[in-house]
Amino acid sequence: MVHPLVTGVATGIGLLTDKYMLGATNFVEHYAEDFHATDAQKDFVKSAMYGGAILGMIVMGPLSDIIGRRAGLILCSIITLLGALLSTFAWGENVLIAARIVTGIGMGGEYPLASSHSAESSETSDGARNVALLYLFGSGGGQALCPLVTYIMDVSGVPPNLLWRWIFGIGSILSAFGLVLRWLTTKDSEKFVASKKAEAEHKENTLSLLKPYWRPLLGTAGSWCLYDIVEYGLKQNDAAIFDAGSDAPYSQSVLDVFLTRLLVIPSLIAAPWLLTRISSKRVQIIGFVGCALCNLVLATAYGPLKEITALFFTLYIVQLSFQSLPGVTTMAISAEIYPSMVRGTGAGISAACGKLGATIGSYFFTELKNQELIATIFLDGSCYFSAGDAPHTGGHPILQRTHPGCRGHACERRQARSGCESSVLRATESRRVEGWRLLLR
Repeated sequence: MVHPLVTGVATGIGLLTDKYMLGATNFVEHYAEDFHATDAQKDFVKSAMYGGAILGMIVMGPLSDIIGRRAGLILCSIITLLGALLSTFAWGENVLIAARIVTGIGMGGEYPLASSHSAESSETSDGARNVALLYLFGSGGGQALCPLVTYIMDVSGVPPNLLWRWIFGIGSILSAFGLVLRWLTTKDSEKFVASKKAEAEHKENTLSLLKPYWRPLLGTAGSWCLYDIVEYGLKQNDAAIFDAGSDAPYSQSVLDVFLTRLLVIPSLIAAPWLLTRISSKRVQIIGFVGCALCNLVLATAYGPLKEITALFFTLYIVQLSFQSLPGVTTMAISAEIYPSMVRGTGAGISAACGKLGATIGSYFFTELKNQELIATIFLDGSCYFSAGDAPHTGGHPILQRTHPGCRGHACERRQARSGCESSVLRATESRRVEGWRLLLR
């Protein structure tokens, strides 16, 4: 029997590789001296992976509901490996852009598949905590690993024209390791297998099962989109933000990025504990409000703060720490709110909207960086995080609402007792007119 820790690593290795490969573009444009990319090509190198990720999420999420989580995870690893190898050996700017799109397709599938598999593998109602632990391993580890590898190679004197290829090469090694590990250890959860049996018996289609969840889908997709605009817009450009106006070598900026990723890990460790104490919705509200306030301070006082390096660095760490909370909850809520038969589809659509936001944020925040409008980046971040809190406010918060009689794992426990997931869902749909009840209290 495979140890649960090994299974967890096999599930999370794809997300770790994803965060590593996304972080790579933060540094590649500086080291790829053998390329002569235009500003537009540099922007597309950063945003191309997100375009591929949107396609991967839309395709791989629903596909995993059909072929199974294990097969989907292995397929994602294969595609990611191909894209990482093509990135490593790219012979031109446009080839690198194409390679990033391929990598993005594989990476995009990781979000709905890994989160759904983690939530379904939970034997208790702690699916959100499991997803938070997945996020800690992937986001915390991957985002810190990339600047660490880059810094070590830089100070070791690796030539720039080889250094950027080795950054992608390490990503290829991670992808290959994940593929082997998944092939040997992963399997579909009992919940997923039971849901497929029920689906075969009652022949429900995806649209009819997902239709009652359109309002929660708006909430999970909208929040994830607004979050990713800032998450990826900032993290694709913070090496340049730290480098702006500084006479220190570029390696110092890389080290600053590594320290920000390392010092935000405590907030990622705290997130699973918070999710056992208060609801996912409230954790998300805390994160959005904290991020909006921190970005507002960084925007309005950017000039004076940049002169006080320690204070600027500290505020940026506080901002990233708050930012990690909606990062966890956007994934956790999307993985828990939908029943197993359409969980990959619901999570995939939500994640795809997130990567649409990431594409927008990466491209336009890079444009602002190219024009040296750093304060405007933080101001935009404050506005987007304020908007991200909107689904939670007012009299009818859409993120709280779910289908009557069906709430994540509670729904699945009722389904298990009845022995028929589809029957419960059909009976529930017939009572739809009776109203909505709160998902998270």
